[in-house]
This record gives sequence, structure tokens and C-alpha cells, in this order.
Amino acid sequence: MTNTMKKLTALLMAAVMMLSLAACGKDDGNKDAGKDNGSNVSDTDKKGDDNKGDAALSEEDYKAKITEIGTKVGELTEDVTAAQTKAQTDPQGALKDLTATVNEMKPLYQELADLKAPEKFTDAQVKIKNGSDASVEILDMTLEMMEMAADPEKAAEAADKVTELQAKMTEYSAKVTELQEGLTEVLGA
Repeated sequence: MTNTMKKLTALLMAAVMMLSLAACGKDDGNKDAGKDNGSNVSDTDKKGDDNKGDAALSEEDYKAKITEIGTKVGELTEDVTAAQTKAQTDPQGALKDLTATVNEMKPLYQELADLKAPEKFTDAQVKIKNGSDASVEILDMTLEMMEMAADPEKAAEAADKVTELQAKMTEYSAKVTELQEGLTEVLGA
């Protein structure tokens, strides 16, 4: 059981790290993402809920929201690293910690997928949405595997899910690359 748990923990951490790096890796050096970008939206137009209705965000608000989400995912990456260290001595505890982290990370990717992009970034948002949707799918599989791994009677099912996720990692890797491209197009503009 210990080897299976360690393999599962390592794979899950690799999946979560791949996702977190996609989201947070592009916000460095873009602290001025909300600066003058030619947007004609007044401050009073920007005060409401960013995702209310079908109205697109201003360029400034869109970039700021992406940066905010990336920062939050980056902070969660530290929790993944701590769980990875903990897995060496306490695989069950690491799975518990990682489950909590994944549960915090998943809504961030859902929010990223659902952002209402300004017209300038419509194509980039399609890439971001595709990559974020794939990320949510990976996180869902990760949670399912962690639940199975926590139950010794489901160890064989968990091992099968690990194999399934390993097989899908190439496909997901391409989607994460698409997410990175979309983020670069937005934050590099």
C-alpha cells in the first residue's frame, strides 16, 4: 500500500504542479497589467461584479483578474510543494493536504474559464477556457483518485485511475500549453 500511495501522491502532485505553473507562470513582470491600455471604460462602469451578466470586462479589469487568479494559484503551489515533502513520511497526510489544495484550486480554474474577455482578447480567452476546462477535468480526476486512495479497499481502483490519468497526461499537457499561450497573449499585450 505504501508504494501505491507514494506513486499516486507523486502523480497527483505532478498534475497539480503542471496546472499551477500554467496559471501562475505568466503573471511575473505584469504587475502593471491594469495600467493604461487604451480602455475607454470609466471607473463608475467598472464597480459592479466582474462576471455579472454577459458584459465583457474592460481590458484593465480582465488582465487584473487573470493576474489575481494566477497569484492565488501560485500561492497554492506552495501547499503542493509542502505536501510533496510530507508524502515522503506521511503519504495519507499528504493526500489529505493535497485534497484541500485541489478543492481550493478548482474554482479558480473555473473562474478563469468563465471570464468575459474584451473583444481584443476573444481568441486568447478561447485558449484559456480550453486549458482551464481541461485543468478542471484533471482536478476532478485527481480528487476522485485521492478519495479512492484514502480507502484501502479501493487501492486497485485508485491504481487503475492513476494509469488512466497517466495515459491522458499527454492530451492534458497540450491543453495546458494552450492555456499558457492564451495567458501569454493577454498578459504580454
